[in-house]
Amino acid sequence: MKYKPYPKYKPSGIEWIRDIPEEWNVLRLKYKISLDPSKNEVLKIISLDDDVTFLPMAYVTEGGDINDENEKKLEDVFSGYTYFRDNDVVVAKITPCFENGKGALIKGMKNSIGFGTAEFFVLRSKSLDVKYLFYLTKSDYFRKIGEASMKGAAGQKRIPDSFIKDFKIGFPEQIEQKRIANYLDKKTTEIDGLIHKIESAIAKLREYRSSLITAAVTGKIDVRLEK
Repeated sequence: MKYKPYPKYKPSGIEWIRDIPEEWNVLRLKYKISLDPSKNEVLKIISLDDDVTFLPMAYVTEGGDINDENEKKLEDVFSGYTYFRDNDVVVAKITPCFENGKGALIKGMKNSIGFGTAEFFVLRSKSLDVKYLFYLTKSDYFRKIGEASMKGAAGQKRIPDSFIKDFKIGFPEQIEQKRIANYLDKKTTEIDGLIHKIESAIAKLREYRSSLITAAVTGKIDVRLEK
């Protein structure tokens, strides 16, 4: 697919990306986010008896959707689970969930607070548009570099903290980040709609295939008359 480029580019110094738009600046991600913020801040907002959303890994999809219907008391999840709040971005750290793209932009948590599996990284924006940050974590570049940095035994490999902190990419100004995020919202919605139509058509064809076989082998079709 042919894309319309920016007017001018400059070398990024990053092998995987090469040139970036002239106005963008290369920085490590740690200067733009806080990683895994302290859960102690929650106690200044709600009490241990209040409900929060609980998200196991299975409740977060590869596409970024979340099932936010599961609630628990804060005191039941405060220890041993990962804390996040609305407008944080969560990213799976373990294989194969990371490679499959499990992660989400957190929205709609009970009392704006959520806890989940310890296999999430939590990225909180300091100076990034949160949707732009979410899409950044969905990019092939982020996933391929992250996969190459994994450590541990086969089947239990994890992304190290250093990958998130030291991840380098060119960043536009916030107004351009928002413009990019809005563009991706529109285009990914269109693509998801097309995927749904194609999947529905495939499902109908499979149903027709099955019914055709059943009709033929049970004598409902005189195949001598069919072409």
